[in-house]
Amino acid sequence: MQTLWQDVRYGARMLMKNPGFSLVAIVALALGIGANSAIFSVINAVLLRPLPFAEPERLVSVGNTDLKQGTNEFYLTWPDFADYRAMNQSFQTLAGFDERDVTLTGAGEAARLHGAMVTSDLFPMLGVGPQIGRAFTAEEEKPGTHVVLLSHGLWQRRFNADANVVGRAVGINGRSYTVAGVMPAGFAFPLGAEPVELWINAGVDGEGGAPLMKQRGNHYLEVLGRLKPGVTLAQAQAEIGRIAANLGQQYPDTNSAFGGIAVPFYQRVTGDARLALLVLLGAVGCVLLIACANVANLLLARASARRREIAIRAALGAGRGRVVRQLLTESVLLSLCGGVAGMMLALWGTEVLLAMVPKGLPRAAEASLDGRVLGFTLLISLLTGMLFGLAPAWQSLRTDLNDTLREGGRGGDGRGSRVRSALIVSEVAVAFLLLVCAGLLINSFWRLRQVNPGFDPKSVLSFRVSLPGTQYDKPEKVEAFYQQLSSRIQAMPGVVSVSGVNPLPLSGNNAGVGFAIEGQPTEPGRPFPYDTYLRVIRPDYFQTMNIQLVAGRDFSERDKLESTPVVIINESLAKRYFPNQNPLGRRINPSFGVDGRGVLWREIVGVVKDVHHASLSEDSDAEVYVAHTQAPWNTITVVARTSINPSSLIQSVRNEVRSLNPDLPVYDIRTLEERISLTVAQPRFQMLLLTIFAGIALLLTAVGLYGVLAYNVAQRTQEIGIRMALGASAGKVRVMVVRQGMTLALAGIGLGLIASFAATRLLASLLYGVTATDPLTFALIGLAMLLIALAACWIPARRATKVDPMIALRYE
Repeated sequence: MQTLWQDVRYGARMLMKNPGFSLVAIVALALGIGANSAIFSVINAVLLRPLPFAEPERLVSVGNTDLKQGTNEFYLTWPDFADYRAMNQSFQTLAGFDERDVTLTGAGEAARLHGAMVTSDLFPMLGVGPQIGRAFTAEEEKPGTHVVLLSHGLWQRRFNADANVVGRAVGINGRSYTVAGVMPAGFAFPLGAEPVELWINAGVDGEGGAPLMKQRGNHYLEVLGRLKPGVTLAQAQAEIGRIAANLGQQYPDTNSAFGGIAVPFYQRVTGDARLALLVLLGAVGCVLLIACANVANLLLARASARRREIAIRAALGAGRGRVVRQLLTESVLLSLCGGVAGMMLALWGTEVLLAMVPKGLPRAAEASLDGRVLGFTLLISLLTGMLFGLAPAWQSLRTDLNDTLREGGRGGDGRGSRVRSALIVSEVAVAFLLLVCAGLLINSFWRLRQVNPGFDPKSVLSFRVSLPGTQYDKPEKVEAFYQQLSSRIQAMPGVVSVSGVNPLPLSGNNAGVGFAIEGQPTEPGRPFPYDTYLRVIRPDYFQTMNIQLVAGRDFSERDKLESTPVVIINESLAKRYFPNQNPLGRRINPSFGVDGRGVLWREIVGVVKDVHHASLSEDSDAEVYVAHTQAPWNTITVVARTSINPSSLIQSVRNEVRSLNPDLPVYDIRTLEERISLTVAQPRFQMLLLTIFAGIALLLTAVGLYGVLAYNVAQRTQEIGIRMALGASAGKVRVMVVRQGMTLALAGIGLGLIASFAATRLLASLLYGVTATDPLTFALIGLAMLLIALAACWIPARRATKVDPMIALRYE
């Protein structure tokens, strides 16, 4: 320990003796370590930190597998959930839940909140109980009771943290609910982008004219289970598959196309985020490697200047191990200083990163510099110190004492020069790889933003209104409200046209239905053999959204509830189900009922252009449009096209809705351009971060290449002077230096090209409209790398031509 302390003190003196060298090395390391720590803090929160529930490794999501398409869907019908719960032997408990927005009244101004319906088994399964009051009971899964649990934040914000809130009556969606309890602070479930603020009991889904509990074709319920001790996931999966097969035989109309699936719950929570985050971690890891190579080059250059010192140490009796330990101690000390600076940078970088993180990334808000992140930072600091310290330490082992002492410290070391060159080649290769990845994501993002969504999003305001079924229980009341609201908004200055739709394109919501085609036979047990998406629209919707009508007519005033049922389809549906035919006048029966009349045959009266509904990156699918006057849904997203800034109308819209009904909140209010921006938030996040990391890598590489050439020029001052004294022109000297640098750059680009062809395949699922081996991207990045390498070579080359031959001949 005494000797180690001596090494540390000497190393610290050496760093302080060379402040310029130390500062450059620490800054390079801080950039690499800080970026790694910031990214790791997000990965730790999203992927590594255990879910905040009891024994989370035993929690499993249960869902369906579409046997035809081979895709997984984690939404069951309530009857299927009840059958799984009754028939399985693998789970201690199965619980169901469904996220849904609700309107809260009776606690201040009416508010639209994000809530969830949950079954009574859920909270005991998670190992969490209310802070105040009680949880739901099994009896409250039956229709007739209305009970609510409040989140801790909602309790404080809306109920003033009243300890006597249990038993209080509040209004939810027009019904009276009794507060049963308050959940503890910090509890969140489901773990989504938007926090749930209240939970209602499951009995509500057994009420109404067509209760969800009895609809075996309505897939809406998410199911979570806890495995019994000793039961493996594979055993549970096999049993769920058997139950699904039995249900398919028992209910062929609704279940024959589905199998069963069970996956770990944490995998369901993280979703598609894992690959993107691991790609970013790999990118910052590459930045750190480049920083290490740069510092190793600095240390090699300094080691060449210290060859005589090391030789004298060895001559005075220092063993090779003692010399290596001294050099590694200096390297580790330098890396720890870089780690401290990197941690300071990570404190700021994590905040910036969280501000850039797309809303849909689960648990990202929990990212912080906790003990695991601090341990990670310390570990990579030590590892990087050992990594970039190995090259000069290895070089010291191969020092010939006699030659070094006779040289008197003059000249360079050929082996060290080769190591420095190899490091530069590696830096260029890694930087090229990162630039190619960033270039592919930039190209992909640009192509994504060029996609025509199928409508004109400019100057359109959208907001949602949901009418409580208890108050608006007749189609006439629903139509009267939306008619009055449309008239009032239309009368506002700057409003060009007003309409409404449910669900709105690019809103994250969707509604799928089956249908049959009149005149085409159906298989036994499959009355609705084809699939499509349903859109319910208000008058003038296509005009307001600038969606082109390509055949037939739009809905008109004569399309009333009691009139002939009609429907408009999009081009995708027409091409898929009516190839080389005229679909106008044909009839289909989308599988949804209206006003208790059940499924109706509807005449196709028009065809419109396709619209990207789910996202810009997904192709348009088959869609049917039904007039709201013939399907009076209570929830509608109102859209208003304006000739002014649409955001300026937000307060006026709220006032108009409040004047019609003070208990109706306006929510999810955004312009359509904001919605499009949100749909590309994740690819934008990936592109920005990877571009930033690639830029840092390129800067470090250019600096490293410049440093090596500048050092070589300084080492070859005498040689260059002799060449010029013997008649070599300045141009030939420049070419000599540039050739040396460009040879290294070309070798690095060649290696980077080979690595890129292999590595970019991991990006394939993150790209849109561009292949992972896009030749244009590779060519442009290669050209850019050559130009930057040329610039990095030119400055030392120009400096070499300034050498005075007389001074060079007297050098040393």
